[in-house]
Amino acid sequence: MATFATDPLAVCEAAARAGGQVLREHAGRLAEAGVMRKGPGDFVTAADYASQREVRRILLEAFPDHGFVGEENDGLARGGSTGLRWIVDPLDGTTNFVHGFPAYCVSIALADGETLLVGAIYDPVRNECFTARRGAGAFRDGSPIRVPQVRDLSAALVAVSFPPQVAADSAALADFVAIAPHTQSIRRTGSTAINLAYLACGRLHGFWARRIACWDVAAGFLIVQEAGGVVESLASPADPPALDDPAFIAGSSPELVVALRGLLAPAAARG
Repeated sequence: MATFATDPLAVCEAAARAGGQVLREHAGRLAEAGVMRKGPGDFVTAADYASQREVRRILLEAFPDHGFVGEENDGLARGGSTGLRWIVDPLDGTTNFVHGFPAYCVSIALADGETLLVGAIYDPVRNECFTARRGAGAFRDGSPIRVPQVRDLSAALVAVSFPPQVAADSAALADFVAIAPHTQSIRRTGSTAINLAYLACGRLHGFWARRIACWDVAAGFLIVQEAGGVVESLASPADPPALDDPAFIAGSSPELVVALRGLLAPAAARG
């Protein structure tokens, strides 16, 4: 385990809050800032880039030898010299942000290879910050959080992540149809990081995603696990999801993850 002269979790939280402040400053000014399309239904804004620059500045001023992996390809990605890398989504939920829907956040994690060390998810709308340090628990604004031990899927509020464009015959919709009758209800917030933070504090009880990126999930994986939740690879219950290919099932109890997996398996065969 790496040792640090400066507390990486304190820097992680400070960077997440600073990125969130940038988002607050840009909210409501999208006509000035401009909205660009990465692809159908997939947006990027000046706020994404401005938040990432501020987050990167804070992280690499504190840890100049660390690597940096951000969602926005702004020419500032770097490998570092230590094997440690910051994994950053400067605005998770950009489509929500564009439309003024209040479900978006900044997500930051520090990884040593595949091992997550610290993480922070900051919601600038609710002014909530979820944090975790490996082996030291998970917190919301400094107060400890734990997942509720919901074991029965019929009592669970669960969330799903869809890709920006959803085809009528997609596995994502097949999953939704397969699971919806067995749960109390299903939500799609449009922010994977917020889903994982909400699972960690008990607002959700289960969540799955077939196609997602490391910056969407890195902080959330650690926060859920440190809150007592379960995160497994969608491909294999014996393995944690790989950061660079993180299709996964997460739940507030092992029983809930097993129940979700049993319903998702037939949909997996359809692609």
